Amino acid sequence: MTGKPITIYGDGKQVRDVLCVEDLIDAFDRFLNSKLKHEVFNIGGGPKNTLSLLELFEMLKSMSGANPKVSFAEWRPADQKVYISNINRAKVLLNWEPKTSPEDGVKRLVSWVLNNIELFKWECSS
Repeated sequence: MTGKPITIYGDGKQVRDVLCVEDLIDAFDRFLNSKLKHEVFNIGGGPKNTLSLLELFEMLKSMSGANPKVSFAEWRPADQKVYISNINRAKVLLNWEPKTSPEDGVKRLVSWVLNNIELFKWECSS
């Protein structure tokens, strides 16, 4: 959307679970309003909210109309090919799970970036 080139390390099929910030704040609020004094949770999008980089890229292209130059580079050492948070503990103890789908989250992100594109147009000078 900014016209800058994109480098994807690896084949772009690496998968992540995605989480909208409002869903993260909801998890925080549920913990703060619970009777729990301390706990450890994995907070993420979970298995229902996964995207590969290629899927994300296609979504961004279709929603924004942008078609940036993409290049592929070698995998980076220690990159995980798949990461999906196990959010079962948060589901049980906080009655929490993400409400925002990846599509809705990306759509909101695209809208925000397009409405604030001037924030991305600056360059650092030496």
